[in-house]
Amino acid sequence: MRLRSRLARMAVVPAVAGLLAVTAACSGGATVSPTPQIQAKSSTPTAVHTDHAAEIDQQNMTFTPARVSIKVGQTVLIKNSETTIHTANINGKNITGNMKKGDSTAWTAKAAGEYKVSCDYHPQMSATISVS
Repeated sequence: MRLRSRLARMAVVPAVAGLLAVTAACSGGATVSPTPQIQAKSSTPTAVHTDHAAEIDQQNMTFTPARVSIKVGQTVLIKNSETTIHTANINGKNITGNMKKGDSTAWTAKAAGEYKVSCDYHPQMSATISVS
């Protein structure tokens, strides 16, 4: 019986090692993102101040409110209040990196115009910042 037990263990070890090798090769340890990630700025939360002219929150897979109006030189606080990771792009430029729940970024309007806000991961999310 000892010989059979030893032979059985000898057959199991290579099989387990092979399974581990296949699993490692398949996973590759890499994370695949649905879209390229542009890290324009660290997603480290900034302090929330009460002096912001407006706020746009990322909540329930939408930007809320969908439209804000401010004046040149004023600041909009863009924050993420949900567990889903989002980004905030202003006219196509990522200004936040990946935002986790609780992260926020302040954006200051330097010129008048209409600025489109979007998320890299959720194309249905959009907002407009109107600057006069």
